[in-house]
Amino acid sequence: MIKLKTSPETKEFSTRDIYLSAALKLHGLQLIKITVDNNNKGIFVFSDSPDREKLVNDYFNGSLVGSHKHYVTSWKDIKGLLFETIRK
Repeated sequence: MIKLKTSPETKEFSTRDIYLSAALKLHGLQLIKITVDNNNKGIFVFSDSPDREKLVNDYFNGSLVGSHKHYVTSWKDIKGLLFETIRK
């Protein structure tokens, strides 16, 4: 199950889904940090935005539009950051 979490106090959105994270990064959401839980799983924390809910819905409905090449680049960037965070 995909876990999505918003924090209204800090205006942050977090998810464990690396593919969703790549899509959000591609569409301009700012990745604030990556944390690692006790199971060595990454949690991607973004600065929340008014259009985030629509982006997430479009992603899961398969209607999010964007360049495949840029998506792969975004995924590679996030994957690299995750591995650097795990290695610390």
